[in-house]
Amino acid sequence: MTRRWFLVFFSLTALLAGTVPSSPGLVGTARASRLDPPWQVHDPITYSNLALFPVTAASQHDASGYLTLDEGLRTGEVEVTELGAAMFRRRPGGPPPDQAQVNTLALLNHSKRPLILLAGEIVTGGKQDRVISKDRIVAPGGELPLDVFCVEPGRWRGASQAFGAQSLMAAPKVREKAAVAKNQQEVWQANDQVRSGVADNLTTNAAGGRAAAELRASSSYAQLENSEVFKRRIDDASGALQRDYERALRGALRGKDVVGVVVAINGEVVWADVFADSGLFARYWPKLLRSYVVEAMSGPVVEHAVAQRQTAEQFLYQAEGRQIIEVEPGEYRLVQIDHPRYSVFQLASLLEKSEPLLHFNKLRKEMHAQPKPVPLPRPYQQRPQD
Repeated sequence: MTRRWFLVFFSLTALLAGTVPSSPGLVGTARASRLDPPWQVHDPITYSNLALFPVTAASQHDASGYLTLDEGLRTGEVEVTELGAAMFRRRPGGPPPDQAQVNTLALLNHSKRPLILLAGEIVTGGKQDRVISKDRIVAPGGELPLDVFCVEPGRWRGASQAFGAQSLMAAPKVREKAAVAKNQQEVWQANDQVRSGVADNLTTNAAGGRAAAELRASSSYAQLENSEVFKRRIDDASGALQRDYERALRGALRGKDVVGVVVAINGEVVWADVFADSGLFARYWPKLLRSYVVEAMSGPVVEHAVAQRQTAEQFLYQAEGRQIIEVEPGEYRLVQIDHPRYSVFQLASLLEKSEPLLHFNKLRKEMHAQPKPVPLPRPYQQRPQD
C-alpha cells in the first residue's frame, strides 16, 4: 500500500484564506459557505421528535461504479476478518499481523470496483462487533488493516473470525465519537447511552420491560436490531417515515434528485448525510434511516419542538474552522473541518480525474463548549441601623 500523507492545518479561517486546498464542492478556504453545484433543502418529513429534511442537487456525479460495504459483504466480494485470520503481504519494517487486535481488522476488497466505507458502519461477528472510524475508499483488489473501535466491551470471543454479511449504521451519537473523538471509552459510553435511552423510552408494557432489561444487561449495539420488541418499534417508525418519503417523491420532490438529508431531533438540527448522486444515497438510505430513528428514540421527546427549513439550510452550508486533510494518494482525500460546535467530513475520490465528492457528513458536537451561566448578583441589602 502506498504511504499515507497527512496535511494538517491548525490555523483558523482568517489565517487560511486563499491557502488551503479545497475539497471538491467547497470554495477555496475553510470558510466555505457555498457549494458548487448547490444543494437545496426541502420541507421535512416528520415522525414524533424526528424531522428529516430532504436535500436535492442541481447536478450529480454518477457513483454507480462504487461498491458499498453491505453489497460487498453480501456477495463475498469484500471480506472482513479479525486481523490474525488474514494473510497479508508482509509490510516493510513491520511485524506480520499474526493475532487479533481490538482496534484493527483485516479488510480485503476482492471486487473490481472501489469500495466506500463510512464512519459509523458496524460490522457484527468476529470476537467483537466493531464500528468503522472514518470515511475512506479502498481500491479494487485492496487489502489493508482497518481502523475500528469496538462497540461491545463485554465480549471477546466468537465462533468465527469473520464478520457478518450485512452491516449496521450506528446512531449519530456513536458515529460522532468514532469519527471525531476517536476515543474507545467515549465510543463505549455513547453506545451505552443509546441503548439505555432506547430501553428507558420503550418500557410501556411487560414485554417491553423484559426486553429493556435484556438490553441493559447486554453490551451489544446490535441487540437493538435483534430484540423483537425494539426491532418492531424501529420498524414502525422507519416504515412510517419511508411511506411519507415515497409520497414526497411522487409529489413535492417529483423530478428532483434527492442526494441526502439533514436531520433534526426535538427541533434541533444535529446531522447531515449527502452523497454524490441519488443512487448512492438510495443504497445507504435504509440503514441510515434506522440509525436516525434509533438516535431519536434514545432521548426524551420535546413536545411541539419544530426545526425550520432555514435552520437546516444554515446548518448544511456553514463550514468554517480548522482543516485536517488526509490523503491516500491515488485513492481518496478526506477533509475534516473542525469547529467547537460541529465537524464536517468530505470524502473525495482520487480514482477519478474530476475528484468527485462522494460523501458529505456534518454533525453537531453533542458536548460543544457552552458558556456557564453567571449567577445574578443578589440585591443590595442595607444593614439595619443599630
